[in-house]
Amino acid sequence: MILRCAKNLGGTIIIENAGPDQVNEYVRNTCTEYYEIPPDVVIFRNTRISLEAPMLVGFQVHAGKLLLPFTKRCSGTVLIEIDADKSDFAYFRRKRTHRKRISS
Repeated sequence: MILRCAKNLGGTIIIENAGPDQVNEYVRNTCTEYYEIPPDVVIFRNTRISLEAPMLVGFQVHAGKLLLPFTKRCSGTVLIEIDADKSDFAYFRRKRTHRKRISS
């Protein structure tokens, strides 16, 4: 069953009730690798990632973290930090989302 709530992913809320520009700026400034994901198309860990607009998912590979945006209909867009492993990073790379930046 496909779920629609970011709470199912666990993690820590980094930003709450934000707009796409604010979330994307935070991801650009804190991640060395990030990808644009389309709204309401990506299913990650059995959860549909609902977004109001295309937004960035950020990688903090050395820390083992993903910064994942999610729009909740009742409370706006949030950015959550979740634990991630190599397969999680590979999932977003494989999805052929639009790579925005990778630096070493």
